[in-house]
Amino acid sequence: MAQFCGMSAASDTLVERSVNLDRRLVFRLLGHWRDLILHGEFPSFANLDPAEIADVWPFCFALDTTEFADDPIIRVAEPGIADGADDIIGRHVSDLPGSTLLGHACSYAQEVLRKRVPVSRGGSIARPNGTRILYRSILLPMSDDGHAICGLLGAANFREVEVTEP
Repeated sequence: MAQFCGMSAASDTLVERSVNLDRRLVFRLLGHWRDLILHGEFPSFANLDPAEIADVWPFCFALDTTEFADDPIIRVAEPGIADGADDIIGRHVSDLPGSTLLGHACSYAQEVLRKRVPVSRGGSIARPNGTRILYRSILLPMSDDGHAICGLLGAANFREVEVTEP
């Protein structure tokens, strides 16, 4: 099991996706992130306990920006966000296909690093299999010392929508 800043992937089972998780997932993770700030501007991965956010954790991922700020590395990707890809741990964000949920959820990492604030995005993705999904995601800066960003905690969820021909 992969370790990153004292954190490891925790779940073997995927919590069933629910329309009810839509925006609330983003707000719940943001609220938890704020609660973790003990000193400085940002919380530490060391203080993050996946069990405390068990309903959100299956949709989370972590990016390492310590030595890879220009192209973060994926250190943790739970089943709800990984789109079934088992080989993404240790890969750069730029390696992610743009048609994936994780690819879209990581696409604004540079904005978070530049602004030094949490950023949330939503949108629509046309998938290669012809389906369309609506998604919402969030990226949150994390720090070992409360000031220097060492990684990003992210989460995303989606729901499929019916594609209608014009």
